[in-house]
Amino acid sequence: MFFAQLQVPPRQLPDLPQGPALERARGPIEIPPYEPWQIGLMIGLAALALGLLIYCIVFIIRGRRARTPQLSASTTALAELQAAAELTTIDDERFAVLSSLALRRYFEVGKHIPSLGRTTFEFLHALDADPQLNSDARASLSEFLEHCDQVKFARASLSTDARNALTESAIQLVHELERHNAATSAEATTT
Repeated sequence: MFFAQLQVPPRQLPDLPQGPALERARGPIEIPPYEPWQIGLMIGLAALALGLLIYCIVFIIRGRRARTPQLSASTTALAELQAAAELTTIDDERFAVLSSLALRRYFEVGKHIPSLGRTTFEFLHALDADPQLNSDARASLSEFLEHCDQVKFARASLSTDARNALTESAIQLVHELERHNAATSAEATTT
């Protein structure tokens, strides 16, 4: 208790140094979560990953296409002719359109003779310079296309026998042209 009664003269504390004025005070400095070079690096890596993904997808799709066997033009034409005969038993015009289109595609794809988008006259005229067609094949093709044109444009009707005869003549024409191609290929390999 004695010490509590002692009177100690109050000491003067020294004056504080001049501190910052409020006019010069700044708020907290914002530090971005990422530096600009880090953002650029992330964008570059994302673009690289996206490009690699697209490349892989294209590579897989091309690989699948390469594994898919391509049918020959004659096989495709024969299948189309059979389908036209089987699926259009009551629609003569559709039969004529599909059958003539099957033969025209055969010549376009298999023989590289422009036929699609041409009239029958223009198509037959383009065949005049082609050595692959003999006169019998040319006559058979001309007769087939004329019958199809009569059905398509003159609204002629076909009996079941006429329809079968047209389909058979087109199939025979494709087989004859394929035999001619095989013979020509055999001659070319022996010489």
